[in-house]
Amino acid sequence: MKRLALISLFLISCGGLDTHILKTGENHDSGTPQFSGDVDADTDTDSDSDSDTDVDTDTDTDVDADTDVSLEGVVGYVNFTLRQLACPACMGETVGVSVSFDSKFHEPITDSHVDWVPESGECVENLNETSPSINPVDLGSVLEVHGPVHSFNVPRSTTGIYQTSSLYDTQYDRDAVYVVSPPSSDDPFEFVSLHGFDYIEPVEMLYVDPSYAYAAPVRRTGATFTWGPSGGDSEFMIIVAVYTRDGSSLLGYVTCVGADSGAMFIPSTYLSSYPRYSLVAIHMSREKIDESPFELLGGYVETHMSWEVVGTGYIE
Repeated sequence: MKRLALISLFLISCGGLDTHILKTGENHDSGTPQFSGDVDADTDTDSDSDSDTDVDTDTDTDVDADTDVSLEGVVGYVNFTLRQLACPACMGETVGVSVSFDSKFHEPITDSHVDWVPESGECVENLNETSPSINPVDLGSVLEVHGPVHSFNVPRSTTGIYQTSSLYDTQYDRDAVYVVSPPSSDDPFEFVSLHGFDYIEPVEMLYVDPSYAYAAPVRRTGATFTWGPSGGDSEFMIIVAVYTRDGSSLLGYVTCVGADSGAMFIPSTYLSSYPRYSLVAIHMSREKIDESPFELLGGYVETHMSWEVVGTGYIE
């Protein structure tokens, strides 16, 4: 059995990476079981609420007009991510869908938490995440996050850091305004969540059974990936992580960022050096980076929304 390690959408941080993947049996023909249901793992009860909440984003305008003069610098960072694994067993995982909320708050800085993200239209090999130097600020023992349908609390893990990965996918309200409040504070900030996909191609990357996985060809001459729906003010990030044929070692990876246009081509420049039949983990993610005024700390919180699907393939 061969196992691919998950590369975080935040790539490889200083903590290192357990680089291996799982594979059972041989690839079979196209009549194989696929990623069950829609690629977007919505429950039907959430979908109706999304359309009702999009208009709520207009409520930010009054706050901005009052605070733009007095607010200065970046005082926090929030990442709200939904990740779907087409083949959890291929990654050594037991859960196919996970939702996480990670945030940090600090004294104002002029740097950005997302300077490491490539510019739209760029591809970067073996990209690493970087983080600015900060002086943490404690907002209390827990953050309260309120969506139009679902709400949850995020506990403090250390001073100024609030994290949870124990959320359910049903707690992720799609295309919705969330309000984040420290305890006993009348100065919240907001962000708008994302939505997932109706389809992703090549469809073979979504096979769920390890016996049939790693069937999507990623050509050394260049690879095209498509998805839908697309459009809007989000961007798209694709990470192609290449492993040895037995899945024991990571050979390298390329990260490409572009418009959420429904298609992205990764040139042969970034794929031609890898051996044929190397195993591949394909990370496809809708991304939106914005900022929200936060009067309590006198600055802006960078909000980073991510919706990621991870599939499998091989170098052809």
